[in-house]
Order: sequence, then C-alpha cells, then structure tokens
Amino acid sequence: MTRVLYYILLTLVPLMLQPQSLYARRHKKVQTEMQPLVLTDQQRLAFDSLYFEAVSLSMQDRGGEAVNRLNEALEVDSLSAPARYMRGRLMYASLGGILSQYRDEWMRSCIHDLEVAVQVDSTNFWYSDLLGNLYRRSNMYDKAIDCFRRITRLHPTKSDSYYSLADIYVRMDSLRDCFDALQHIEEIDGPNPNLTLQKFYVLRERGMVDEAFAEYDKLIARHPYDISYRLQLGDLQMKSGMIPQAKKTYDQAAALDPNDAYVWLALSNYYSITGNQQAADSLVHCALVNANLDISTKIEMLTEYLKNTIEKVSKEKAEASDSTAISLPGVDSLFVTVSTMHPTAAEVYDLHAEYLAAIGQDSAAMAQILFAVDLKPSETKYWGKALGYAAAAGDLDRVMQLAAQAQARHPQLKEIYLTRAFVYVQRHQNDSAMAAYREALTATDAKDANFQSHIYGMMGDLYHEMGDTVRCYEYYDLALRYNNLNYVVLNNYAYFLCEEGGDLMKAESMVAKVVQKFPDEPTYLDTYAWIYYKQGNYMLAKFYQQRAMDRSEGHPSEELVKHYKAILEALGEPLPESLETKE
Repeated sequence: MTRVLYYILLTLVPLMLQPQSLYARRHKKVQTEMQPLVLTDQQRLAFDSLYFEAVSLSMQDRGGEAVNRLNEALEVDSLSAPARYMRGRLMYASLGGILSQYRDEWMRSCIHDLEVAVQVDSTNFWYSDLLGNLYRRSNMYDKAIDCFRRITRLHPTKSDSYYSLADIYVRMDSLRDCFDALQHIEEIDGPNPNLTLQKFYVLRERGMVDEAFAEYDKLIARHPYDISYRLQLGDLQMKSGMIPQAKKTYDQAAALDPNDAYVWLALSNYYSITGNQQAADSLVHCALVNANLDISTKIEMLTEYLKNTIEKVSKEKAEASDSTAISLPGVDSLFVTVSTMHPTAAEVYDLHAEYLAAIGQDSAAMAQILFAVDLKPSETKYWGKALGYAAAAGDLDRVMQLAAQAQARHPQLKEIYLTRAFVYVQRHQNDSAMAAYREALTATDAKDANFQSHIYGMMGDLYHEMGDTVRCYEYYDLALRYNNLNYVVLNNYAYFLCEEGGDLMKAESMVAKVVQKFPDEPTYLDTYAWIYYKQGNYMLAKFYQQRAMDRSEGHPSEELVKHYKAILEALGEPLPESLETKE
C-alpha cells in the first residue's frame, strides 16, 4: 500500500464511523472526538464545587454520596471526561453489592460513562484502560481488543494493555495472538519468570513442546545460579511425564546447593512418584528438622508434599478400585516432628487437621484444630473449621458446645448459626433451624449476595421438608434474586416443580443452566432427564438419564435407577439385567 493511499484510508475510516448527527458539512474538518462544552463562569464554579466534593467523598470511602454529587455535576457539564470517568469507576467498584437482576444494566451505565470519557479525551491512558477492562468483564472481546490496541499505539512503552490483550486472547482460544502479546511484554519489561511460565503454557497448548521448554532454557541461561528456575523446570518436566529429564534437572539444582530445602522437596516428590516412598519421607523429614527454615516455609513445604502424596495414593486406589480409606502412616510422624520443634505454631495443627479431614478422619481433625483454637482463639477461621469438622464427625452435642464458645468470642461469625441450623435440622427442630438461619443472615455482610442466596436456598429446602411448598418457592425465588446462578437452588427448584405438577417449561429452563455448568454431575442430569420424562419427551429423557447412569461410576442411587426404569418402560424397553437388583 502506498503512503498516500494509507493516509487517505486513515482519513476516511473515522469519517465512516461517525454517527450521522456528527457528520461535518462538505469541506469542513471532520471531528473525531467530542468537544468539551463551553461553560459560563457561574456554571464552571458550580461544576467544580460538585466535582471536588465528589472527590473528597470518594477518598472517605463514601462512594454512594460521591456518585450523587457527580450526577449533579454532570447535569452542569455532561461531557466532563474526569467526572464521567470517576462516576463509571465508582459504580463499577460497587457492582458486587448490586442485586443480580440489575447488574447488567449497572454495567452498561459504567461502560457508557467511560465511552463518553474516551470520546472526549482518547489520549488518557486511564480512561481507555478502564473502558477496555469493562468491555472484557462484559465479554465484549472485540471492543476490548480494539480499545487495548489503540492504547498500545498511543502508549507504546506501557505493557499493561498487552497483559490485558493476552488474557482476552486466551479466553478466545487465540493462542498465537496471546503469545505475540507476551512477546511485546517481554520487549518492554524484559524477561521474568512469570512471563516465561505463561509463554511456556501457551506454546505447549499450541503443541510446540520443544519451544516451550526452550523458553525455560533461556531463562536458566540468563540466571544460571538461581535454583528456583531449575526447580520450576523440573516440576514442569514431571507434570509432562518427562521423569528422567526432571531428575537430571533436580540434580543440577542440588549441585548448586545440596542443602536447599526446596531441592529436597522436589526430589521427595520425584521419589514419591517413582515409588520410593521411604526416600521421599526421609527428605521431607530432613527439611522439617532444619533449624534454619522458618515455620511458614516448613508449612508451605509440608502442604505441597501432602498434596502430591495424597493425589498419588488416591490415583493408585482409584485405578485399583480400592474403596478403603487413605492411610499414610509416615505423615503422622512428620507432623510430630514439626510440632515438637514448633509447639506454639497454630498453623501446624491447622494443616494436620486439613490432612486428617482429607483422608476421612473428621474426629481426629476436630481434635487437631482445637489445638489451633487454643493457641489463637482470636482467629475466626479456626473456629469455623472446628465447627465444620465437628458437624462432619456427627458429634452434634460437641457442635453446640463449640458454637456457644465461638459465639462468646465472635458473635458475628456466621458459621456459628449455620452449624446450629444443621444440628436443629438433624434433630427435626425446624423452628429453631429457621431462627438460626435468620441469625446467620443478620451476621452476614449485606454486600455478600452469594452467601445470602445460599442461606435463603437452605431455608427454602427446609420449608419443603416441612411441607410448605408455597414458602419454599418464595425463598427459592429470593435466593435467585440475590444470585441467579445458585445452581443448587436451580436444581432443587426445578425438581420440585417437576414432581409437584408445576411449570415444566420454567423447570427445564432452570436446570438447563445447571447442566450446562456441570455436564457430568449425575444428580443434575437426573433432574433434567426427569423433566423431559414428565413432558413426554422420552427419547431425550433416556439420553440424559443414560448419561447420569454412566457418570455414576457404577454406583447409581436408587432414585436414578427408579427414574431410568420408568423412562425405559415408557419407551417399551427392558431394564438392563445389571440394574434389576439395584431397584
């Protein structure tokens, strides 16, 4: 393309994109931006007073009042880019506290404010950056890409927009464009480990495995004495099934510093995966007794070790169809070792409790977390876990005792009231359970719409259990008003409508959202199938019920088998022999 033709196009495209009302007359200069309004002195004083009052209010975290002042300011000067930007930013910051049915409209208002600000001042980085992020949040990817690309042209030394572009391209599964954006970031900011890791994953997803690992080779070449990069490379090689290569990489790291605890942990993971559990435990033990390591590092290492070990054992048991509980005798000795060296570290007992709960020993988990509670009674998270472990263990009296103790110290801890409600439900004390749910609502932050939805959903479940269908549906509607994607409520609501002769179209619409989110969950598939059965669409019912049966891993519930039989009978097909005894 010739330079002359290029400039002709550059002139014509903005003209073609202008709305009709902004077209200039023939032979007049084309306006590509909105022009600020010309205010009288009196209007300017009024605007400035309102605007700076809004700034002051926002600095005091009084966002709602600030927005009100900005509304008044924009009545004076509707094309003030700073006021539009501030109002859009404040409204976006408060989005989490808006009821779900109003969020889309709220977001559109935020976007409109930023669009006006950018039209008035397209060179301002912050206006365009926020607008691009609002587009991205709203899944308006094409507009977001245009916005961020324009920023990169105006501000070529800033890498922020390239990060945003990389994120969008990943969401769009456009990995080549994502990699190009990451390359631009590296050109601007220089190489760094996080960027190398992102480039690695993008290249690997594109099937360019050798090129992906070459990125780490370049990083290590630039930092030959930094052990952490070699350990990252070894971990990636392990995850990619390159076991011998990983061992070689770990050995290179050990040669640089044979006493580095993270090298021991990496080698421990290697030995665990390759079947030498004794060597793995020995290395972790060496790290835990190392007096030079602080407790937070030891907790981090032990956490990683437990995660890797439990995943390995769980996989082996699943492949062997072994249903017995996981048991790792060597782990308890590791906890004894670290707790002996750090007897007042509450986080040790917290981690031990998490491990015990993960292998199904809820009573033992409760005993460990109580040590943490005694050491740090001011930590609400330990109280919440103690209540959860006690409930999981079925020790209802202990739950109530702990709830009373927790309430004395932390009366606003919502887990107190939820666990009490759990006990009351178990004991069929429904009125007390409802009162506990209402107390939980009182203790909940008004901005926590998801948790409020969760509580209203459980209240709806309880009303259904009590036989009050009308109030059950009222509370389900209330739950969905706070979170229209409360999947548990959507499923239960749909199933009860189906069973009780309600609106089947409404039920189908609700559970369709659930199945789309959880396409392999047997319970949700069963609900979907049963709705189609009630509608008389037996072929679709069979399709989804068969999926529910397949996803049950050979252990379908009685209800799934019952529904499957009814669907097959409607089609005139026999129940498979393997399921006849499971009715």
